[in-house]
Amino acid sequence: MESLRQTHQKAVATGGSVLAGGGYYIDTHAHLFDADFDSDRTETVERAVAAGVRRIVLPAVDSRSHGALIDTARQFPEVCRAAIGMHPTSVNGNTKWRDELQLVRELLRDRPVEWCAIGEVGLDLHWSTSSLTQQCQALVIQMHLAVEYDLPLILHVRDAWNEIFPLLEPLRGQIRGVFHSFQGTLKDYRQIKELGGFAVGIGGFITYKNSSTAAVLEGIELEDIVLETDAPYLTPVPFRGTRNESAHIPVIAARVAEIKGVPVETVMDATTARAQHLFF
Repeated sequence: MESLRQTHQKAVATGGSVLAGGGYYIDTHAHLFDADFDSDRTETVERAVAAGVRRIVLPAVDSRSHGALIDTARQFPEVCRAAIGMHPTSVNGNTKWRDELQLVRELLRDRPVEWCAIGEVGLDLHWSTSSLTQQCQALVIQMHLAVEYDLPLILHVRDAWNEIFPLLEPLRGQIRGVFHSFQGTLKDYRQIKELGGFAVGIGGFITYKNSSTAAVLEGIELEDIVLETDAPYLTPVPFRGTRNESAHIPVIAARVAEIKGVPVETVMDATTARAQHLFF
């Protein structure tokens, strides 16, 4: 079996033709508007397309990067689609978080680009628990925006599984989307399944030696998976220690295929179909 690096290099060299039938990948979560890409953003997108990644979703963080987000989506309209929202850690210690959400409302209304989702939103108790109430309030507001604008959610959940589901349950059947960077348990996945309409995002962490998600992934239906990089973060093996980028999606797909015991083309087809249905 060829190595993950060989799979990646072959995909780049052939423009993705290593994959079946001219298909392509979708990176459902990449911060290509981040300053880390300022020196080579165009080349980064070109490498992604060459690797068979033809669509990239750009999730928002907060107002400090909304301008760069919009500019990047406008610069690469054939590849990139943007989401708008407020990251949960941007609520922490922020007395003006409601002003941030008002800006989100205005951007949804004015549509400087065609928004594909509300995100990245959610709960993050890893760094601090002191703003849990405000994070919950911000999430509920943005969930209702998702319903109002008929857009999927890109959910960030870290150390907050017990807190997230009671917030989502009242809107069961009205909301859909993806649990970004899913590293929960099979119990968490089953609760996601019960909500209906949600996929789980699998990224570079699946390639890490001590990742507990590999065992969990065995119990996750392939049709419920979408691929993501979270670039420039969570770089997969064997590229750890370098900046992550969307061209690494084939590496993640190869690891998912290995765990699930299916051809990588099967992973591509299933994950692209689900992402296409959600965001495009």
